[in-house]
Amino acid sequence: MSFDLTRLDLLIVEPDSDVASTWRRLLATLRIKPPSILPGAAQAWTLLKGAPQGAGVVGAKVDVMICRWELPDDDGLMLIERLRRDPESPAPFLPAIVVTATVTRERVRRALDAGVHEILMLPLVPKAVESRLREVVERPRKFIRGGGYFGPDRRRQVRADYAGPFRRAEDRAR
Repeated sequence: MSFDLTRLDLLIVEPDSDVASTWRRLLATLRIKPPSILPGAAQAWTLLKGAPQGAGVVGAKVDVMICRWELPDDDGLMLIERLRRDPESPAPFLPAIVVTATVTRERVRRALDAGVHEILMLPLVPKAVESRLREVVERPRKFIRGGGYFGPDRRRQVRADYAGPFRRAEDRAR
């Protein structure tokens, strides 16, 4: 049984008003309620901390944050890293999807190191958006801490046929 995505409260951090309009239309197509859309990392952090925002949004409940990598006031990854690592973080476990037009092996590595759950490429496509949302909601990954990293486990699955060495006690127990 799949999760009813219409119940999601989304925070989208998107500086481009045209892309923000695309988000509204796309989410309406998927029957997801209108998201909170903010133009930058500072506004998103303030909203997540519960302080008043413009446009009548005050400390909104957020189930998933979708953040543009390229932001005018900050790098979107820095917002996600802050969310994961700042001792004052209001939501260190919040599922985070980063959106970018450029995906390279190095950028994927940087996104994973920042604690991103999923990467979504521009241009926005309804099927890809729905897929990423379902991934973070229906198959949440455990969070891990180690070696300066805190975020979702990068492994999407445990392979029953894996015969190599295990680094975690929980893996050895299987």
